[in-house]
Amino acid sequence: MLRLVLAAGGALSVLATACSADPEVPATRAAEPADKAMVTADEGARILKDWTARHNKAVTSGDERLWRAAVTGGLAAPVSARVRTYGRLPASTRITLLNPVLYVPRQTGGAAKWFAVAALQRSGGKEQQVLALFTRSGDKDLWRAAHWLTFKGKPPELAYDAQGYAIPAPDRGLPAAHAAFLASGARSAFTPDAYTMGARTASYGNWKADAGRIAPGPGTSWALRTKDGGSLVWYGLTQQRTLTGGTEQSLPADVRNYLIRAKRRPGGTVQAGWQWLAIGYAPATGKSTVLGESVSLTTAR
Repeated sequence: MLRLVLAAGGALSVLATACSADPEVPATRAAEPADKAMVTADEGARILKDWTARHNKAVTSGDERLWRAAVTGGLAAPVSARVRTYGRLPASTRITLLNPVLYVPRQTGGAAKWFAVAALQRSGGKEQQVLALFTRSGDKDLWRAAHWLTFKGKPPELAYDAQGYAIPAPDRGLPAAHAAFLASGARSAFTPDAYTMGARTASYGNWKADAGRIAPGPGTSWALRTKDGGSLVWYGLTQQRTLTGGTEQSLPADVRNYLIRAKRRPGGTVQAGWQWLAIGYAPATGKSTVLGESVSLTTAR
């Protein structure tokens, strides 16, 4: 594993080491030739430092254009909706990433396209553990965050190759199974957690909600092999629902605030969209489970 640690003086120092739950990384690792299909420790340090600067500039600007240089995929629409609703956020929303650990998959053919990070996020005097995923289209493109989730607990232990790199894996149909449960309650391939169970509600306040449409996306999912042969999967779901028959004050707060900022009255029908970001576990055999999720408004009218 590649572990990046912020030194006490604020400079980003880099250690090539194994985290406590991981197998030992061979001592010869540091002497191996550079491979542009991999993200090295030094590159990881530069990527996170550069991305954090772009994020902090965007979050205090209220400018969607700056956000486009920082996020992509399932993070893009929620960020745009937040900017349109709340505009520029205070300086206290800037973040620092502490003790980040990179999960770098071995990739072939061209430049590295993605890697995951576990880190302690400090913002506004508070700290929380996050799991994030960064992607880029080509070696001349910016690295952008495509997935970001506050995470409690410990995910399944990952498998690594002889050089200490994580191993890409299939998503084993987990995103589609999660979407199928939300749409119809199907449990043949998926075991929901309490949050996903509650999300099938047919009402919000005095508004009735239809089943709506939900599908994996936008874009692809990403997965790494676990030590038991399963997959740890990062993915998104897009959801659209129609709410009818309620009053403005009983709308979900995010929907109500979005409509107020857009100077729209709800009338008797509101169409709303949400973006799910989730991390789940798909075993080699048996039902998949969701380990954590966030749901953010993307649009309302």
